[in-house]
Amino acid sequence: MFKHFKIINQEPIRFVVAIPTINRADLLNEALAHYFTDFKETLIVICDNGNQEIVSREHNFVIHRPETNLGVAKSWNLLMEFAEKQKATHVLMLNDDIYLGKTEIQIQSVLQIWKNMDFINSYQQWSSYILTVKAWKEFGKFDENIFPAYFEDNDAHYRMKLLDMNMVYTEKLNPVIFRNSMTIDKDETLNENFLKNRSYYIKKWGGVPDKEKYLRPFNSIPVELK
Repeated sequence: MFKHFKIINQEPIRFVVAIPTINRADLLNEALAHYFTDFKETLIVICDNGNQEIVSREHNFVIHRPETNLGVAKSWNLLMEFAEKQKATHVLMLNDDIYLGKTEIQIQSVLQIWKNMDFINSYQQWSSYILTVKAWKEFGKFDENIFPAYFEDNDAHYRMKLLDMNMVYTEKLNPVIFRNSMTIDKDETLNENFLKNRSYYIKKWGGVPDKEKYLRPFNSIPVELK
């Protein structure tokens, strides 16, 4: 199920490919046709929030179908939780409207180059990133109060930054096919909470992304200092 390779003084890296989706099965199926070859020996797990017709394969493939749309943060958490149960160390999280164009060998190479990184991101708006299960648990998982989308990535990034986690951006994770917000393009109602989520983020961190003021959520005081 997993590709293994050894790292000196570290446990073997085991990664899964995870993809949340709600309404772009047309684009996802195009990508999966390639991923089934690109990631022959790697487990691919899908969180389908839209009960879509998604192509499958007999091995190394799992689809979760929630009864309702979980939103991005909760979908990411579900996929990370699944990866943890599979004893994966890393998750390669992909948008459903891109095609990564990398193989499992190339992803292994990325993980070897940045084996000490908690978070490895592309330059394409969190459309393709690698997160360690350990880091995900340490920063407190994705904030499910942010629904259905937007600002959950900023929130996670800021919390990782506060914890001084190791993060890097690389073109090695840039998708060869990148389409911006095709999910919203198909259903604009999924964006109706944008301003609400923005207000929540400001309330939580004292400013918009890159202008945060608080070192703790909602400027809270630690219990031990009260």
